[in-house]
Amino acid sequence: MSSTETPTRGSRRKEESRRKLLDAARTLFIDKGYHDTRPQDVAKLAGVGHGTFYLHFTDKKACFLAFVDEARDEVTQAAMKRIEGVADLEAQVRGIIDATFDYGETNPGVYEAAVTDPGLLGPSEGDTGSANIMEQWGDVWAAIILQRQLSGDLPNDYGAELAGQAVVGMLRQASMVAQRRDLGREELTHSLVRLIMRSLGGVV
Repeated sequence: MSSTETPTRGSRRKEESRRKLLDAARTLFIDKGYHDTRPQDVAKLAGVGHGTFYLHFTDKKACFLAFVDEARDEVTQAAMKRIEGVADLEAQVRGIIDATFDYGETNPGVYEAAVTDPGLLGPSEGDTGSANIMEQWGDVWAAIILQRQLSGDLPNDYGAELAGQAVVGMLRQASMVAQRRDLGREELTHSLVRLIMRSLGGVV
């Protein structure tokens, strides 16, 4: 074995063990919740030693935040793929909402597990203040809104940062109530698209 092969194989093994840990953590955070999930449970389900957990994560909170980041990236990629090449603002809003709902349906329990506020989980080594998935998703919406403001498609008399968070708040609350009251997804999506467009000052 050459000296150039060892680091590559070592890196691959490290990536594989981290992937196993994240997959196991995702399962446990969804099934048991953050507080009832222990690092040793994650390691056991992943099929690795307990000490391996701490080679990748400083503590359980760091593992949880990695899970949140991954979930955010997944739903963001799904949404961006859905609206790729779509220029119409209303069609973009509808596409993002549809992608968000589709992700929730095909990944049951992820949203519920990931909305835990990291600020309530206690301090973590090296933690500089982390946002939950809804706040992070609000930042994604904020970036889209700001881009549309800069291009003149939306008025710029309000802040995109807070507007993005408000949009996510509407989506979350409306979705929970619609599910509890057994309202159809088509009705929910239609109402949300029109409400968001009008709230942002877009044309409907």
